[in-house]
Amino acid sequence: MPESLEDRILSILQSSENLTTTQSGLAKTLQMTSRDISRIVIKLERRGVVKRLRVKDGGRSSYKVKLLKRTPKIDLNDVAWCACFTCPDLEKCGRGQPISPETCNKLTTSLKAENSKLEILGGKRPA
Repeated sequence: MPESLEDRILSILQSSENLTTTQSGLAKTLQMTSRDISRIVIKLERRGVVKRLRVKDGGRSSYKVKLLKRTPKIDLNDVAWCACFTCPDLEKCGRGQPISPETCNKLTTSLKAENSKLEILGGKRPA
């Protein structure tokens, strides 16, 4: 599936120094017009994902684009140990139900096992 232009802009910002780049730099990198980039960046700004900062560059007005929110990086290995992911009763499970996280022996066992692993590692996450 091709990456959307918004995703490509966010990716460029995430990998840039100080999470900031110029709007004209985005246009050059993505081989698009400044006008098209401006429209996309304005949408991202309205959603609160980026901030546009007006700057003067040699007498010309320009914009710097700063990423405000980092995309959280979630590694499934961080939670794959949880018994809930393989539980056949997951759809029936819920707070106040006969099957619930509060009374689940499988969940309790997997939490204790993960806690023991972390204690052995001294609280450090495995690489």
